[in-house]
Order: sequence, then structure tokens, then C-alpha cells
Amino acid sequence: MQAERIVDGITYESEDGVGIWSVDDITTAMESGTLEAGEEHFREVASQPSMTAVVVEVGGADQLSKEVMDHVNEQWTALAEATGIDATAYVADGIGGLAVSNKNEADGVATDGFTDRESAVEWAKQF
Repeated sequence: MQAERIVDGITYESEDGVGIWSVDDITTAMESGTLEAGEEHFREVASQPSMTAVVVEVGGADQLSKEVMDHVNEQWTALAEATGIDATAYVADGIGGLAVSNKNEADGVATDGFTDRESAVEWAKQF
């Protein structure tokens, strides 16, 4: 399936019932305001009863500022809780995926970090 462009730098696609959002550069998306549109799309799509797990690819995660990490902690935790998903896999270079997954503190939502998309999607399919 071809990725659907949500806004510049953010795409969405699904694979075997797992929603996959890709953010080219999270810092740029936050600064430009496009991250908000991506988050709204996430809220709408991930809230569908058929969606139980998602993957979020986070570009630029090797240089996350405190501001970005605070946003992830507050907004992405709230999004996970509001949508009712069971699991979120974060994909980023190095330890970025784990760093982001540790900031999502949603109750009852499993989170994990990965360095490659295929492993993240396979993990998410378990839910």
C-alpha cells in the first residue's frame, strides 16, 4: 500500500490492520505546526474499533530536545489513552525509539521501541 500524505513530512499507511504514521523530522514538524495535523489524523484513525495497535516512525529522534520529549510525554500519552489502542511501537534510529516509547505513559497501553519498521509492525500485529 502506498503511503497517504497527511501534511508535509507526515504520512500514513496501514499494513495488516496496523496503522503506521511516519514523521520525517519530529522537531521540524513541531516547530512548523504540522505535527498537530498528524496527531489529529492519528486520533481519528486510531480511534476506530478495528485498530488495536499502531507504529509511529520518528525521524530526527537522535536529537530530541526537552520540549519535544515533554510533548511526546503529554500529548502522545493522551492520544494513546483517548484512542483506546492496546499498543504503540516507535521506530527511530539508535535508542531514539526506546527513548520515545519510555515517554508514553498511557495506562493499559503497551509500548516498545525499535530500530526497524518490519520488527515494529510484527510486534504490533500481536495485539
